[in-house]
Amino acid sequence: MERWDAIIVGAGPAGCAAAYDLATAGRPVLLLDRAEFPRHKACAGGLTRKSLRALRYSVAPVVRETVSAIVVEKQSVEAATLASRNAVCAMTVRQELDHFCLQQTRRAGAEFALIGPISGFDINSDGVVVRTTERDYRARFLIGADGVHSRVRQLLYGESPRWFWRGFALEARVYPTNGHRSDLIFDFAPVRRGYGWVFPKRDHLNVGLGVYDDSGAQKLDRARLSSYIHERFGDARVEHVTGQFLGFGAESAPKAEQRVFLAGDAGGFADPLTGEGIYGAIASGQAAAAAIDGELRCGAPAQGTFAKLTTQLRQDLQLSASGARWFYGNLDLGYRALTAPVFRGAVINAYANGTKIGALANAVRRFARIFASRPINKTVT
Repeated sequence: MERWDAIIVGAGPAGCAAAYDLATAGRPVLLLDRAEFPRHKACAGGLTRKSLRALRYSVAPVVRETVSAIVVEKQSVEAATLASRNAVCAMTVRQELDHFCLQQTRRAGAEFALIGPISGFDINSDGVVVRTTERDYRARFLIGADGVHSRVRQLLYGESPRWFWRGFALEARVYPTNGHRSDLIFDFAPVRRGYGWVFPKRDHLNVGLGVYDDSGAQKLDRARLSSYIHERFGDARVEHVTGQFLGFGAESAPKAEQRVFLAGDAGGFADPLTGEGIYGAIASGQAAAAAIDGELRCGAPAQGTFAKLTTQLRQDLQLSASGARWFYGNLDLGYRALTAPVFRGAVINAYANGTKIGALANAVRRFARIFASRPINKTVT
């Protein structure tokens, strides 16, 4: 039986990030996925500056447009524009982005194979055997990057591990009849403990509703999303209405099991405050690759390296989880403070540039009562 240095289940951003780094390091690596690419994926598809910096290659060929401002709303009369001198976010269509990243990863030397369901895997002293309905695959290490419903995570920790929790989003592609051009919008009015969004994609808009706690998932359905779209865009053409869970909880996850790592939504690396998952997917995938390469190259235990490389990311996610619970539980107060002049530029820069948005949210929490009584600044630059 052929043996790879690493098998990666899931060929999305986390899996491709890990596979690309291992392949460019000269490691035999196999990507497994049940879907043929390109495939539709429910996601707003925005790449922040921190995500673009983390990628090992340019994704310019699949960038639809870039934006340098974010409009935040709580009601139509309470809107604030947060502007930046530089581009904040690059807009992509996930179907195109994921296919492009997989192409770059295969060109770097990673192998790719379509599989059926995974029935299990066995861990021994020198590797892992992954069992599928068609055949078995053998490798030194295994990375589960197979999304929020991760089979690898289920086999490791059971169906509902205590540390893992989920959010939910419902999204559609919208084609306004009047050719309306929209800003990047976060709207905190339409749902509790979450927000609505509008992401422009040149020829269409991605419009969705999301909650950071899946206890509210049952309240999000096609009728509610359709009503929200109609309120904003009238009789626009709507396509690809898709629901998607988001994986949270990496900050509380146990230490990686021997020879098996979880990355992206499979490991709970999405941000509870913003719902952003792509950056956490890329960063955790690259960390898993570096940990595996380090052990194979110089014997440094991969579990310890992975824990060390993801420490800052997990700490930031912990702050974001705390900030999300407070912000969405005290929305009026939090929104007034979030859009106050004292935070000029800080909000948009935290969103675009770094992993400190959770810390910013907690700063807003500490000072909210002071700033809540002040009038909202309509344009923040």
